[in-house]
Amino acid sequence: MFGEHGFQRASLRTITRHAKANLASVNYHFGCKEDLYRQIVLRHLRPMNEERMALLAQAEQLAGDQPVPLRAVLDTFIRPLLRRAATAAPGGRSFLRLASRDFTDPPPFMRQVMIGEFAPLLARYAGVLGQTLPGLPVPELYWRMQFTTGTLLHVAAHQHDLSQLSQGHCQTDDGEACIRRLLDFCAAGFGAPPPASRAV
Repeated sequence: MFGEHGFQRASLRTITRHAKANLASVNYHFGCKEDLYRQIVLRHLRPMNEERMALLAQAEQLAGDQPVPLRAVLDTFIRPLLRRAATAAPGGRSFLRLASRDFTDPPPFMRQVMIGEFAPLLARYAGVLGQTLPGLPVPELYWRMQFTTGTLLHVAAHQHDLSQLSQGHCQTDDGEACIRRLLDFCAAGFGAPPPASRAV
């Protein structure tokens, strides 16, 4: 309900009716609507970010004493979310809509929650990417991670609309093909020269 309608429009009465639960149980277990929403986000978000960290550590082990290849770094960030976008697991796609909202226009009480969850993750990626792309200043690494995150969230939440939007030119049922295209796009963005090195 939160994914489909957003925090404000999804009422606790509607949620409890669909869950076949009573309103008092929400107050007992979560305290309030804000805490329920927060726990739903974290229930999905934390396992995904833990998977990202684990995949990134594996990529570092495979690289040995060499920098991790750019596409390998980006794959560890992109794949866990797009795999969830492709699954039919309950709440999977609805959560992606919810997460997309929380990055673009989060409820005020979620801002610090999202920063707390993502600041350590992005710092870890910035450290690895700094070795992979030593000529890219740290601020630029964060900008490009921000652009990559925004692109990833949009694709994850709306990739299945592309078939209609493209009038049938794009087929979106091949998850691996989508990941490859997104990796190509994001790797090209990360590989672009720093702004100061470009001719005006």
